[in-house]
Amino acid sequence: MKPTVLVIDDEKTFRIVAEEALSSEGFAVTTASNGQAGLTAWQREPCDLVILDRHLPDTDGIAVLEVMARESRERGLDTLIVIATAYADVSSAVQALKLGAFDYLSKPLQLPELVVTVRKALEAKRLRAQVRQLAGRAQAAMGDFLPGTSAAMGKVIGMVDKVAEATETTVLIQGESGTGKELIADLIVRNTPGRRDGPFVEVNCASLPENLLESELFGFERGAFTDAKAQKRGLFEEADGGTLFLDEVGEMPLATQAKLLKVLEEMSFRRLGGTRDLSVDVRVIAATNKELAEEVERGAFRLDLYHRLDVFHIRVPPLRDRREDILPLAEHFLARFAARMRKPAVRFAPDTEKLLTAYDYPGNVRELRNVVERAVILSSREEIGPDCIVLSGPTRAVSMTATPSFFSLDLDASGRPPDLEALERAYIARLLEFAGGNRTAVARLLGVSYPTVAKKIGDYGL
Repeated sequence: MKPTVLVIDDEKTFRIVAEEALSSEGFAVTTASNGQAGLTAWQREPCDLVILDRHLPDTDGIAVLEVMARESRERGLDTLIVIATAYADVSSAVQALKLGAFDYLSKPLQLPELVVTVRKALEAKRLRAQVRQLAGRAQAAMGDFLPGTSAAMGKVIGMVDKVAEATETTVLIQGESGTGKELIADLIVRNTPGRRDGPFVEVNCASLPENLLESELFGFERGAFTDAKAQKRGLFEEADGGTLFLDEVGEMPLATQAKLLKVLEEMSFRRLGGTRDLSVDVRVIAATNKELAEEVERGAFRLDLYHRLDVFHIRVPPLRDRREDILPLAEHFLARFAARMRKPAVRFAPDTEKLLTAYDYPGNVRELRNVVERAVILSSREEIGPDCIVLSGPTRAVSMTATPSFFSLDLDASGRPPDLEALERAYIARLLEFAGGNRTAVARLLGVSYPTVAKKIGDYGL
């Protein structure tokens, strides 16, 4: 989307010249001839930058500046304001800057000076937003993400590196709760040229009711519904030039799915209550802990949207399937929490390590992090013993030296080996157990289609 500029000035010639100069530089420009008209236009459709005359026929430009600054804070907007006037003086400049003006220029303005000032202001705005986003993302990444050394996670990181090169491609990240899907999405963004410096906007589709989710994604115009007192930009607009992360996309209502599909196909949409299409440049990354193919089968998810999202599929393995990562992750969290709490704990006792690696972690990495944090709180020694490890379920014996057998089948009563049908039935049953009953996962493990697996399971009565 083009950067938007509002020019509020009572001089018609200045408005025309400023609009022509800025429009030719690629900005979307609107104008107003007095303070009230300008304020109304801004309240209806906030812009990126306002060029505001200090002396207006109906009010003082400083008063308009005060209102815009206050409402920007209340509405979470980031509108920059440049004061322009023929009556420049030091006291007015200081007052305007204290109230939040970005700059203060004297008229008559030279057009090159005007364009440079606008570009400088918008670049400052972009950098300010980028610093906020990178600071938050870096803190999250340093605090929680450690890929581990397992082959399974090595494969995931390899896929991240490949899809990061495809800057427009939609990505679907699938995995159980707590496996780190959001961190994988962030890693994709941080490695994507042209996107890493753009906004990274995320929304949890399960946390918002249908009507609120639509207004969050697409925004709304003033008066679109009872409580729409002012226009609101949607998350697609906020993510323009960057990435929108749709977490728990499997929880999205069907009506919203249809609208999302249109945006993904055309990269344009209308705000709720709007009459014009808005175009954006957004890369969408979606995540889910559901098997969307199964959701399609039962009519809870649109097939066309599923295929549109599943252009590049990354499955994040559960922690129980990469046990070699448990101790490195646990030690990472131990160092983090011990430093934060100023505790002496610096290592796990050998029996504690065995206990940690013998647990299945239904909550995955998130649960492991909680277990370690709890242990640091309970421990008062440098070595954390098993007594400080509180688990929510039973552990199982895990061999640290031998690879356990995945599948075995006994001879029949006559001592003969099983036939091919019995072997296939037993193997599919074992795969179902391994995948926790997840048929789509079984299909992926076998390298066949979901309908093929579903038919086999039905034929064998599994």
